[in-house]
This record gives sequence, C-alpha cells and structure tokens, in this order.
Amino acid sequence: MLASKVGNGLWRNWMRLRIVALGGLAASLAAGAQAAEVALKPGLYEIEIRLSLPNVQDTAPPMRLTRCVSPADLQTGQAFFVLSDNPLKTCSLLDYEAGAAGMVAYRIACTGPNRGSAVALFDTAGTSYRGTIAMNMGGKNMTMSETQIGKRIGDCP
Repeated sequence: MLASKVGNGLWRNWMRLRIVALGGLAASLAAGAQAAEVALKPGLYEIEIRLSLPNVQDTAPPMRLTRCVSPADLQTGQAFFVLSDNPLKTCSLLDYEAGAAGMVAYRIACTGPNRGSAVALFDTAGTSYRGTIAMNMGGKNMTMSETQIGKRIGDCP
C-alpha cells in the first residue's frame, strides 16, 4: 500500500492536501454558479417604484422614472439597487448573486450606530424585471419595502 511506502505522516499530509484542493475546487465551482449572467438586456428601462409600510394603507402613489441600465450595472447589481429617496441608498450592496433561473439576490448593510439593512430578490426575464427590497431602517425599528417593476423601452441615448 502507498501509505506504508511514504510513511504515515506523509500520507496524512497528502490526504489533507487533497481534501483542501477538492474543497477549493468546490468553492470555485460554487463561485462560478453565483457569477451567472443576469437574464436582462441592457438598455433604457421605464421603472415603477412602490413603497409600502406594514399596517399603513395609504402610501404614496407609485413613482415612475426612466433609467439607462448598462452591462456594468447588471454585473455589479446596481441595476436593481434602491431607487426611492431612502437613507439605505448610501449603504453597501453585498453578496450579489445572479442565478441561472433569472433570479437576482443581494443584501444591503449600513455602517454606524443605527445600522439599516435590507434583503433584495428580483426576477429577471429578457426585457423586464420585478423585485422587492425588504428594508429595516435600523435604530428607528421601522420596516418597509420597495417594489420595482422595470420594462425595457429601447436603447440608451
């Protein structure tokens, strides 16, 4: 047997190296799966933004805007970031993942004593997307959500 030829200590080290190498391969394959391309075509999008607060019936009317979504925005997640006038706009987008089925997910984490946070999930399909960003406003103990519905209306100017 190979173990008796190379000695038990060397055999254990070799097995540990194989385990570490296989673990690294599995991690790189998982990272490759997270780096799947977003199923959304870059271009000019018309986006409807709705804010909702729990236990509040009368919320503001939906906002509408047009926005150019670039390939870089799709790669970094900025295409799906907070669009409303909200303090979380200045916080970091973390753990951005684009899945093979057109799903996009990320989280937002703010720094400071009254840290806000959010979790986002979007469904993309060629020339449209829909998603929700569930937000916790930190020290205010307030929750709200921003829903975005985007539709491609042409190329960017």
